[in-house]
Amino acid sequence: MAIFDKRIIDPDEGTLAGALVKAMKAANRENRTQANLMERDAQFWGRFAQDVLRSGPEGRRRSCRGGRAVPEVIAAWWTDPAGRKHVRVIGRTRHRFARMRREVELRSLPPWWHVYPEAVLGVREQSDSERYIAVCRCGAIGSPESLGWMGDTCGPCFDRRADGGTALGGFGQFNEWASHLSRFGFSPDGHQLLGQHLSGAFRAVNRADGTEEVGKRKLGNLVIGMATTATGVVVVLHGGIVYQWQPGARDLQLMLHTRRIWGSAALAPNGSRLTLLEYQQAYTADLTAAHPQYTRRAFEEFASLRYSSDGSHLLGTKYNGELKVLNLERGTSDPVRRDAFGGLPRGFSPTTEFALTPDGAAVLVRYQSFSPSRVLVRHVPLAGGPTVDLRIPDWHQPTNLAYSPDGFYAITAEAEHGWIGFWDVLSGKSLGFVRAVLEDLSWRGGQIEFSPGGEALAVAYNTGRSEHGTTIAVWPWPETLRVAGQK
Repeated sequence: MAIFDKRIIDPDEGTLAGALVKAMKAANRENRTQANLMERDAQFWGRFAQDVLRSGPEGRRRSCRGGRAVPEVIAAWWTDPAGRKHVRVIGRTRHRFARMRREVELRSLPPWWHVYPEAVLGVREQSDSERYIAVCRCGAIGSPESLGWMGDTCGPCFDRRADGGTALGGFGQFNEWASHLSRFGFSPDGHQLLGQHLSGAFRAVNRADGTEEVGKRKLGNLVIGMATTATGVVVVLHGGIVYQWQPGARDLQLMLHTRRIWGSAALAPNGSRLTLLEYQQAYTADLTAAHPQYTRRAFEEFASLRYSSDGSHLLGTKYNGELKVLNLERGTSDPVRRDAFGGLPRGFSPTTEFALTPDGAAVLVRYQSFSPSRVLVRHVPLAGGPTVDLRIPDWHQPTNLAYSPDGFYAITAEAEHGWIGFWDVLSGKSLGFVRAVLEDLSWRGGQIEFSPGGEALAVAYNTGRSEHGTTIAVWPWPETLRVAGQK
């Protein structure tokens, strides 16, 4: 969120004072519409730096009381087991409509979070409290004490780097992605995150070292579908235009021109087929053809569509909650299970979100009650058998649904506070909740994505500020599931 954000390890007084001066200037530049600029001389920042360096091993200090549209400079510090003091300097202006945590809440977070928030994972306790654990870029996860946490890495990664090696990477937070409505994905080998940059161009970020390639031209619309194939990635934009990305390429290659279709879309997970659904008509394209073309069919209206992993079956939910299998060649549809949606508590109505297992054997469907506000998520085996209602607590109102790669677990993501829930689909039992501990409160987002190899779980967070963009948190799987269930 800040214009100026810098970390320094064991700084001297001059270095720290210089960073504080730069932070003040950056905070004043961000405050474009107010006259209440910060005016502090070099002597003030010298004394400020002295206080930080002479204070205890950990702490946090602000240049002023702050407030809305008031420039502020913040210094936070923490000392690692080797005795090194890590200092983070921030210069920013709190905007009127920002969703930042309140100062009292910020001061209740652990000192090491204030310096390296991207490495912190929050785990919800049964008492509704939250404990904080560290996630190293190498995928090691646990308490700071158990990892020998050195601030930016775990102890083994720190030793590896000290011996002249390279610290392992791949996990953590990746910032400056486009709107919460734009989809993201992984490269075929899982080493890169792919999506839309804040500028609107296509972007590929190396998970290991954070280096990125941003395309030269902006995409005309948001990304509404992305599928990883054996050789590349298929990217679908709102309106029906289809691109292909090859590993190592900077820009996208055109596969299919736009049809200016603005309805529901379904892209097969293997990138073989694409269906766009408008009012009572469907457009389908075989993307494996040498020259893909849209084929139009008259069709009934659906709220949401999902393809099976191999693209052989297309399922859709109607606005009344009914689940059907679509036959696009004939323009017909058949109900999947007529008994799957009965017995709902009074007041619950169907929503458009649903998820399909990787093998296509079951779906997660979502229902919501608005008075009182509650969410119900149901696991429905398509071939028959009992349905299972997940035991969703009242405080958790998920907006996004997904299955684990093996189909044994359901994952739910809520928009307001960023909690991610894990569930046993056979019993509906909750296995725990985790979230990225961001400085901003989450507003929208929640897309859940697994890497092609299943070793990483990625979740999108967004605060609604266009200049801040979306943050994608990448955690190791199934280690995240394990720590979520530890009490």
